[in-house]
Amino acid sequence: MKKATHYAQVIDGLTRMFLARLDVLHPGVLLLVIPLFVVVVGAAAFAVVVIAVALTLAAAAGGVILVARWAISAAADYSHRSRAAVTT
Repeated sequence: MKKATHYAQVIDGLTRMFLARLDVLHPGVLLLVIPLFVVVVGAAAFAVVVIAVALTLAAAAGGVILVARWAISAAADYSHRSRAAVTT
């Protein structure tokens, strides 16, 4: 746990240093970097949502296939039972 906290502090320090130097470089650059950061984070969040939707659809399709196989098997079993009752 100490390492994770240390890494988080290092990343936070580097981010603050980068943003501070960026603002010193040109005050208006920070106004360009923040929207870019928001767009990148938004795109990553959108990608996570798309992956979750794809997994949900795949699971639903698998469920539909299993239910269809069960229904076909039940119908075939019912058909075989009714034929066996007629022939005996």
